[in-house]
Amino acid sequence: TSDNATSPDNATDSGGGFVIHEDVRLFVGELTDGGVDVDIMNPDVAVAALQFTFIDQDGNPLTVASVGQEGAAADAAVPATVSGDLVAFFSLGGGSIPAGGQRLLARVEFGSANGVTSVCLEQFVVTSVTGQTLETSTVCGGSSAGSGGSSSSGNGTDVLANVRAEPVSDGTFDVLYRSKVPLAGFQFELRTLLGQEVSFASAVSDTGAADAAGFTVTVGPTGIVTALGSLASSDQLIPATSGDDYAVLTTIAVNNTTDGTQLCAVGPILSAEDGTSVAVEEASCEAPSAATSDNATSPDNATDSGGGFVIDEDVRLFVGELTDGGVDVDIMNP
Repeated sequence: TSDNATSPDNATDSGGGFVIHEDVRLFVGELTDGGVDVDIMNPDVAVAALQFTFIDQDGNPLTVASVGQEGAAADAAVPATVSGDLVAFFSLGGGSIPAGGQRLLARVEFGSANGVTSVCLEQFVVTSVTGQTLETSTVCGGSSAGSGGSSSSGNGTDVLANVRAEPVSDGTFDVLYRSKVPLAGFQFELRTLLGQEVSFASAVSDTGAADAAGFTVTVGPTGIVTALGSLASSDQLIPATSGDDYAVLTTIAVNNTTDGTQLCAVGPILSAEDGTSVAVEEASCEAPSAATSDNATSPDNATDSGGGFVIDEDVRLFVGELTDGGVDVDIMNP
């Protein structure tokens, strides 16, 4: 790996949304000499194109000055294009970055790093050589003072917000949030963890921090949730939360949905008071798949994929595949 990029040993999911079986992971190193090393790990699939934007510790966009000519991208003749805070890697000649373990993707230099202590990514999109959009996650390496760790660990470049959904109960479910900064708006997509069909109704009035702040929450038929404040109030904000505690953002009603159905908030976009994007940990909607008994899901592979499992729950059940008219149900109560 590069000298200042985060090790995969520190990159395990802590429950905020890293995909368990992601295809590509980027590691953003510590800020040194006005730039960062960005490592890539794509063990099973070649990468044809990728793009992302850079933000500082406060979620503000960082203007990129240049991208170095060393690393996996340059070795594969996949050049970088820079536009403001956006970096895109793409080869018109059809080149691709081969599958491999963690190694340097490229060194990125910023136009100005005054006041910046740590750096992270957002809007990270990757495609394969067949044009498929790949599953991704990001680990951010820490501050220039030398504190390292993953973007969900609380060290270095912390994400500023998380969003997750609770299981359905009596035809409704809560969407919870945790944010270090006040929010001026949000959007995300709701999906079920196991792919069940859900008929979304509406946000429940008089519930959650969004409603209390005067926001209008709308739920589309496919599960797209958006919230806008009143045009009459330019300083209308959803308050920051306290410490590591989650608060109810909004409550959503569903039709004909079984109690206990687990949903997850995917692709959250959160806006800060000044209109910039808030660094939010990307959620996944991917169920564990390995087995302990013959057809039940393994606890070893069942770490939270960000779709809404409580990080510090006391008991977790794993329902296996349907075989011969039945399923194995495993329990984990450490």
